[in-house]
This record gives sequence, structure tokens and C-alpha cells, in this order.
Amino acid sequence: MNGSAVVNPFVKFWSAKRIFKKGRLLGCLVLIAFVMAPLVCALIFSESMIAGITNKYIYLSDGHLQIQGVAYDGLVTDDAMVLHADSVVSGYALVYSSSSTSSLLVKGVSSDYFNESRLSQVSFETTDLEPSNLKGIALSRATASKLGVSIGDRVALMIVPDDASRSPRPVLVRVEAIFHSGYDQLDSMLSFVDREYARTLFTSSSSASVEVLVDDTYIERLDDVIADLVLKNEGLSLREISTWNEHNVSVYNNFVTSKQMILIILLIVIIVAAFYTSSVAQQMIQDDMKPISIAKLIGMADSQVRLSAFISVSSVTVAGIVLGIGLGIGIGYGLGPVLSALSNKGLQSLSFYLLDFVVDIPWKSVLLISVCLMVLSTASVWIALGKTRRITPMRLFTSL
Repeated sequence: MNGSAVVNPFVKFWSAKRIFKKGRLLGCLVLIAFVMAPLVCALIFSESMIAGITNKYIYLSDGHLQIQGVAYDGLVTDDAMVLHADSVVSGYALVYSSSSTSSLLVKGVSSDYFNESRLSQVSFETTDLEPSNLKGIALSRATASKLGVSIGDRVALMIVPDDASRSPRPVLVRVEAIFHSGYDQLDSMLSFVDREYARTLFTSSSSASVEVLVDDTYIERLDDVIADLVLKNEGLSLREISTWNEHNVSVYNNFVTSKQMILIILLIVIIVAAFYTSSVAQQMIQDDMKPISIAKLIGMADSQVRLSAFISVSSVTVAGIVLGIGLGIGIGYGLGPVLSALSNKGLQSLSFYLLDFVVDIPWKSVLLISVCLMVLSTASVWIALGKTRRITPMRLFTSL
């Protein structure tokens, strides 16, 4: 009996046909795929949702950068860096209807404020109204629902003074538009009026600012944009410029914490899955002691036995990871339209979430959890296969 005749039965024993016939590694493949699929899906939704919410705050609330003061209506910018610079006037008010009350940030904006970039983040519902002496206001769908008003109805605003010398005063306005961004938590805080009208409501210079939208290529380089603005605009200082995350510290910190917690939870799940693969390897050794003993009896080295088993388990792990990633991405894209439909229903329980977002696959995070699962599985399986050294041809005689 030559060497090839000796090796072939052993290799055949560890072949995919025998493995899948036994079903143990097939079950391992299915488990890893079912673990990876929801992990990838969770990453897609969390990353896409956080990116979507970030864009809502940037384009509707603060801009990438915000400059305080009214002296910069003629802001000099580098067109390659800055897409838009819009002067706004804002302040707080209580809005009253016949049935309810709500607090709002009233933003005074110009007619060209809602450019193409901002309109990609929000939709407006309007209708033709009879001319009126009342000023118009745009309320969010969430606020309009809470107040029980619709387009054409009148609401009262109790303006919170931005100057200590002034007293709160009521004004009557008409709802001329209702907007919806898909994120009710932000929408419920916002309302829009004409900028010139807002100047009569909020007279302090601290209520005026310039919102700057930056080109996508410079979003990660806001310090460069700030330096350029200070250089080109005499009298403008760094302390007057803030980024969106500085303006929304609690929101930004929540995003960072959420990403970290999600990643930690996913890594814990991966560790559990990795140790499951090692238990599969251990069970394989337990079940196949006799064939391994025969292989060693006819000259198979310990390293060859371990390598054969290792390749089998690792191949199944890689296949499970690839299959799971594919399933997760498929589910992520498939559920997008469903979640968008739910967001349009205005369900109160979903108000804390942004469901109408663009699906963006976080390849770095997917690669990270895949590598972690592969490394942990490899290490745990290799350690588990160390038990093959203890299997000797004597097992054949003790098992008789």
C-alpha cells in the first residue's frame, strides 16, 4: 500500500461530501450565516440612520458651520469649499391652537433657503390660499398633528423675547405649508417664516446667523473651511464659528455612544459564534477518533490531521460569513421601502427613529466584524484541534 493510497481515504473522509452528509458543518455554516445576516443588517440600519439624522440636523437646523451675527450677509467664500451660505434669523416661541400648545424654534429664512440640497432632506405640502394680511408659517407634520391644525388655519405665537428689555408678545399667523423630513424628533422643534418678518420678531444680533453648507469633499476637513473663511472675511473670528456637532453636543455625543454600543454588542455576538465553531471542531474530533486513529496508524502526521480538519471548518466559516453578508445586504435593501412606508404613516411609536433614509453599506464596519469573526474562529478552532495529538492508534484497540 503506497502513500497516495493511504492518504486518499483520509482526504475523502474529510471531503465536503462526507461533511455535508453528516450535516455538522452544514449546520455550522447555516448558523454563521444567520448570525452574520442580522449583524450586517443592524450595521446598515444603524449607520444609515445615524448618517440620515446627521444630514437632517445639518441641512434643516444648523448647517455644517454656523456663523453668529448679521454682519456677514456678504460672506466671502471659496466656491470649491462652500456650496451655500444663508443668512437666517431664529428664536423661540410658544404656538397655540384652539386645542393644544407646543414650543418651537422659529427660523426666518429667505426664499432661496430651500435649495436643491435642502429639498433632498424635506418635503412640503402647500395649497392655494386666499390673500391675507397675516404672515405665513410652515409647521411640521408632527406639530400640525399635535395642534390639530392644517393649511389655512390660524395659530397664535407667543414670542420669547431675545432682548431682556422686551416683554413676551403674541402674534397671529396663518399655516401656509406643512413639511416633513422623516424625523419627527427634529421636525417637532422647527418652524419656518419669512426672514424679514423674523427680523421684526427677534431683534437682537444674537438671533441672526449664517448657515454654511460645505461641499462633500470638505466635510471631513471643516477646519480648513473655517480657516479659509477667517482669512477671507475681515473681522470674522474663530469664536464666532461653530460646527454642527458643537452646536448640538448632546445629539453628537449620543450618535458616538450609539455607534460604540452597537459595535460592542455585535462583537459580543461574534465571540459567541466563534466559540460555537470551536465546539463544532471538538465534536468532530470526538466523533471521528477511529478514522483519525487509522490515519495515524498508517502514517498520517499530527500536523496533517489538524490541517485537514482546520481547512474544513475554516472553509465553512468563510462560506458562512460571505453568505451572511449577502443575506444582510439583501435584507437591508429589501426592508428600505417597507420602513419608508411606515415613516409616512406618522406612527407615534416611530417618532424617535428616522426610517426614510438612504441605505448606505458601512463596508469598513462589515469588514471589521467579518475579520473579527474569522480571527476568533481560527484561533478557537486551532486550539480545539490540538486535542488530535492525544489520539493515538491505541484508540483502535481500546474501542474494540
